[in-house]
Amino acid sequence: MKKELLRSKVFLAGAGLLAVGTAPLLLYLLYELVTGARGGNPIGLGLLFFVSFWPAVILLGLGAAQAARRAKQGGGPR
Repeated sequence: MKKELLRSKVFLAGAGLLAVGTAPLLLYLLYELVTGARGGNPIGLGLLFFVSFWPAVILLGLGAAQAARRAKQGGGPR
């Protein structure tokens, strides 16, 4: 099943979108935690997270479903 997930372009697109959409906000929060800096307003990073998170989750789910179906059928490429 793991090999099928890594072959699924939809799953990889969802993983990439999740990484690109959430990483900036998570890095900003980590920076605030480490340095103790307060007062920033990461509204743009929050909007990026908001817009990209659910489409990424949907793509991950669709890719996982395709990979499971493909693994059940014998693993042939499509």
